[in-house]
Amino acid sequence: MRSFIVILLLCATLSACDVIQFQQQTLYSGYEKQDAEKIPEAVIFSDGVGTMWNSLFSCGTFKVTKELAYQGNSCISISWDKSKGCEWIGFGNSFSNWAAVDLSKERHHKALTFYVRTQEKTSGSLPIVAALEDFGGGGSYHFIDTKKYLKGLSIDTIWKQVIVPLWDFPINEEQVDISSIKQMQFQLEGGGSFYLDEIKIIDYSPEKFKSFRAEVEAMKPQGKTNQNIYNPHSFEFDIWGQREHQCHTLTQKNNHLHWRFNANQCSWAKWGINWNNWYPINLRGLTNKVVLEIELTTHGKTNFTISLEDFSNKRLVLLEHKASSEDTGLKRTIRAPLKETGITGIQLDQIKQLLFEGSGIGDIEISSIKLLPL
Repeated sequence: MRSFIVILLLCATLSACDVIQFQQQTLYSGYEKQDAEKIPEAVIFSDGVGTMWNSLFSCGTFKVTKELAYQGNSCISISWDKSKGCEWIGFGNSFSNWAAVDLSKERHHKALTFYVRTQEKTSGSLPIVAALEDFGGGGSYHFIDTKKYLKGLSIDTIWKQVIVPLWDFPINEEQVDISSIKQMQFQLEGGGSFYLDEIKIIDYSPEKFKSFRAEVEAMKPQGKTNQNIYNPHSFEFDIWGQREHQCHTLTQKNNHLHWRFNANQCSWAKWGINWNNWYPINLRGLTNKVVLEIELTTHGKTNFTISLEDFSNKRLVLLEHKASSEDTGLKRTIRAPLKETGITGIQLDQIKQLLFEGSGIGDIEISSIKLLPL
């Protein structure tokens, strides 16, 4: 009876108070997001102890050391060998104090940067995959290719900077929510021993990256301006296409190459020469400095082309020789400056061969093939 009386009194009170209103409230609206531009300093690691998580299990060691730091008083010392049986190893940290960051637009103006050096030897690669991980465990994974992102030609015991533009990270909406990034995660592959320091997200631009790549390109060694391409003493090793049949014949006599062909009869009328024991030939930096010079004698109207070919099988025509009845039987020199070819699309430090291809019917003697300064 007492409970019934209390309920009646409460109902009467609420009826009398017609000014009471209820306002709708949102109890949960997802993770609080933080605009990347407002992050004062997007630091993943910088002179800190215990600021990163890691899972290397029995396949490696991860520690913060107070020796050899690039900046400040400490850096990361990391060694691993994934072949010891670990399915996944890596480390990571938030760069926004674990607040969700919307990088859907800002990633086009940001880059991951850090400094790296080996613990002992020189390394040509850094077997690490970086990932922008969201709060659902999805991620955008991108291999840190040192040929593209290292400010240098190799990793050694001297600190070097790595810059990876965030716009290079692939975005698949089914795999990562780029509007709610939790952290930068680093997945370790293969094995290695490195020191890492000053891991951050920085403001960056395509213009800065282009300048960065130009600086690295200038560090690469340039080729020699004097290169003897045809050496009679290494004819059998340097040259392929030494055939003798009705379509194509390439022989050597008295330190001269003798090439006869009939491309009208069959498709085979070509040969190639490498002048570095079939290792890559470096022509980097020579585009405006050298000329291809060939001493030859043609018999009859002879048409042929000469091309550079790199080890990815990309070709660039350097010279197209057109037949002339006035030149037949006369020894002469033809020159093809590399700058007039507009060399693009091939790797100039990975040249495989100089390729000769004939058309129609031809008969030609070659006594010298060289690259010479302009």
